[in-house]
Amino acid sequence: MSDNIFFDIKKIKKMGQNVIIGKTVRIRYPELVEIGDNVIIDDFTYISTALKIENYVHIASGAKIIGGREATVTFKSFSTLAPQVVLAAGSDDYIAGLATPLVPREFKGNVDIGDIIIGRHSIVGSGSVILPGVEFGEGASVGALSLVKKNLEPWYLYAGIPAKKMKKRDNVKISNLEKEFLNSFNQK
Repeated sequence: MSDNIFFDIKKIKKMGQNVIIGKTVRIRYPELVEIGDNVIIDDFTYISTALKIENYVHIASGAKIIGGREATVTFKSFSTLAPQVVLAAGSDDYIAGLATPLVPREFKGNVDIGDIIIGRHSIVGSGSVILPGVEFGEGASVGALSLVKKNLEPWYLYAGIPAKKMKKRDNVKISNLEKEFLNSFNQK
């Protein structure tokens, strides 16, 4: 049994300013993690893939960001995950192979590995699952308990299993609020 239960925060590849990481967060490969400024990663989050986080990103409690060393999950600025979201940048084929990270690749079935990109101003609702290779266009968002299997167009809200386009988001208002926020923040 390993004595190394907690990750070494000093091994994180890049750490910005004003970053809060909960005490129960687990990061399997901290050397593959880059974190920008003004980021919060809440407790009970598990990360086992390369991760790039820009600025003003929130990852709520219980998120699972998985995929192994071969995949990367990217969060663009002002994006957020609600509690209990799963971002699966890697997935095993349960039909014709061994499905465990403990066996070499040649004994597995089809392994689906693909980077996930959560776009700027994107939101992923509680309990949603995002599969390998999905890219959220800027402002694309997903309602709670949704399953996302393909790329999402910018500035639309999606929901369901599988996620379907529901309605347009107000990109002008959101962009204006971002400018107002950054201006007020920079004047302090």
